[in-house]
Amino acid sequence: MSYPSLDGKMRINFFSGPKKQNSKSPSQYVCAHVGSTTWDGFNISEHKKDHRIQCSQCGKRFGKDLEMWNLLLYQEKIKKILYELFFYKYPLTGIATRWRIPQDKLSKFKKSFVLQVFQQNSTIIEQKIKKLPGGVILGDETYMGSRGNSHVEIVFINNDYEMLSIGPVEEGELKESILKAFHKIPEVCRNKLKILITDGEPSYKAIAKIFGSKVIHVAQLHNKDQLGEIIISRFKKLGPHFLYYKIYTHWKAFYHDKHELKFTWEIKFIKGSIQAKRGRPRNSDNIKNKNIKWRQKLESYQSDSFQKEGTAKIYVNFKTNKLSMRTGAKKWMLQMLSPIFKIFKEKHISTNKIESKHSQVKGNGTGKKQRDREYGHLLFTLHAFLVEYGYIPFTNLTGRPLYKYLMKDNKKKKVGYNLPESKQNSVQTVLSSYE
Repeated sequence: MSYPSLDGKMRINFFSGPKKQNSKSPSQYVCAHVGSTTWDGFNISEHKKDHRIQCSQCGKRFGKDLEMWNLLLYQEKIKKILYELFFYKYPLTGIATRWRIPQDKLSKFKKSFVLQVFQQNSTIIEQKIKKLPGGVILGDETYMGSRGNSHVEIVFINNDYEMLSIGPVEEGELKESILKAFHKIPEVCRNKLKILITDGEPSYKAIAKIFGSKVIHVAQLHNKDQLGEIIISRFKKLGPHFLYYKIYTHWKAFYHDKHELKFTWEIKFIKGSIQAKRGRPRNSDNIKNKNIKWRQKLESYQSDSFQKEGTAKIYVNFKTNKLSMRTGAKKWMLQMLSPIFKIFKEKHISTNKIESKHSQVKGNGTGKKQRDREYGHLLFTLHAFLVEYGYIPFTNLTGRPLYKYLMKDNKKKKVGYNLPESKQNSVQTVLSSYE
């Protein structure tokens, strides 16, 4: 089995050097050599050729030191096992059988490794600032196991197929989990949001509501009775309230060279909470409230002359990439549809891009159900980092995990029995034959 760029992808040091006694200076660490040893040519004698070993940190050469030889082989085996787990994404059962390690021990080692990687590299893995081309963010949920598994991840990516943020879903708190995952995106990036593309989950509307008229929300419905339906919406602040503009169309709206697009629309009023003042209003309050613009707009919306729903047509010019108003259309409809047309021209309006991202991250064997919700989240996040950057960040592992399974003692044990008359524990070798 080949392991291309093993050392470049597995940036791991297995043991930290011991500190000198009574020294607080970070420069006073004795080089432990272990985890930093490399091949350094050969020692050639009359009868054989032995590898030389050198420490890549301090430069010390060890000749044919058997102990350092074993440790060098051990670190290479550990890297190969991690390579199979995280890059080839082989299942635990196959790796445990191949390396003759108990599966439960391998599973504990994998979990310990993931936790140590995040303890030392969480900022590198989770807080990378990405570009936001076109101001587009795609959001979706994915299951860590089969559908119905409670371990759900919220994922946000940009239009360049790059991961922006990942967050676990707390049971019964989907809306709060979505907002928490969204706010993990660096502020510089998320403030550039113009178009949010999600599935039909209503909780994503909370993000669009925060930005108001600045953000257009595109939702693809996945229910059987609504399959292929698309809702394009925008919130407009109206004092403490909101006007909710919605356009209903289908996922092939801009797919074919069809010049006339017909759709239905509606404007809903969403009531917000108004802080009530105690006591009778003063005359000064009445005068101020009389000329508030949002109150006038609310009155015009509530009047019978204001059209709250209907159908409209627009003309789509695929050559000039422009939309024009036709029967029943209004300016706000063009303002909402034009940016969507630029993204999905001659394409389906869908969340296929982020759904394929889920498959790329989980692959085969990595999307299995995890009993530990937090560990499942870290595992998914690490796989997402590996998919984009192709290496594990430098991690200093403690101890010698799996050493006794990978570096078994090949010396033959003496076969014998204890002497009962002796005070010391001794072994009498069994004779191979009796004469």
